[in-house]
Amino acid sequence: MKMDLAIEVENLVKIYGKGGSGIKALDGISMKIPKASTYGLFGPNGSGKTTLISILVGLILPTSGNAKVLGFDVVKESVEIRRRVGLLPEGFGFYDHMTALENLVFLATLDKIPSDQRKKRALETLEMVGLKDRANDKVSTFSRGMRQRLGIAQALLKDPELLIFDEPTVGIDPEGAAEFRNLVKSMNKEGKTILMSTHLLYEVGMVCTHAAVIRGGKLLVQGSVEELYQSVREAKGYRYELRVKSGIDMLLQEIRSISDVIEIKQNENHVTVLSRREIWGELLPLVSKPQFKDAVESLKPIEPSWDEIYRFYQEGG
Repeated sequence: MKMDLAIEVENLVKIYGKGGSGIKALDGISMKIPKASTYGLFGPNGSGKTTLISILVGLILPTSGNAKVLGFDVVKESVEIRRRVGLLPEGFGFYDHMTALENLVFLATLDKIPSDQRKKRALETLEMVGLKDRANDKVSTFSRGMRQRLGIAQALLKDPELLIFDEPTVGIDPEGAAEFRNLVKSMNKEGKTILMSTHLLYEVGMVCTHAAVIRGGKLLVQGSVEELYQSVREAKGYRYELRVKSGIDMLLQEIRSISDVIEIKQNENHVTVLSRREIWGELLPLVSKPQFKDAVESLKPIEPSWDEIYRFYQEGG
């Protein structure tokens, strides 16, 4: 069955400068981003993330290769793409002498939103990002985090099918980052596709359905989050956590007898089990036995962290 794609990139190359001294910012990248996915593009600063986004929305031209966004060619149909995409570029600026509402109404005019809907839509997006009570305050009074929230609001003005955020949580406090993740989840449930470029994996990784890791202009890996998890599990082992009470020596002995269990660590009422293969189907019946079920409060698999996934693929997978 053919995948319904929001973005399709084929062998994309971008070289800044001419001749042998040119800098290759993108080196043959190919990507497929499914519609209605939340896609994380992870990589360090200078890895090519912003260059890729700039090509996708028609701000710069590729040196070679091709790409389509919502079915439109990034070179020949960039105007159509910008009409349908909400973009938050890194370092997006506003008019400091204007209020948040005035800025958004002005931007709504540029987005060709009908005049009788601009203020209403601006207020709706301010509410989405938690700034409605600051609608009539000048942007000059806003913190960096509040400016970032306002940038997210402007990206939402057109109610776009596809949203592209470049470093969306930079400068946002932990509470604001949590609100952003909730907003992303809500938009994804509505069927929107979200592409987020970031080096702050923890901030947005937990809401992604798909992800890619980029380094030095090359794509190291891409796929669903489960596919990325599975590769790390197979290489580094499967981990499980038990919250336990006292008197579990017999239980730990039985867990050790399961084939391919590599290591068991206990720290007070926490037990971590590491195995070479998936042993959930054996652990769960074991802890459910009458003699053990009162001693075990919970059992859960531990997924690789985004930092682990990132390091794994950066180091060659």
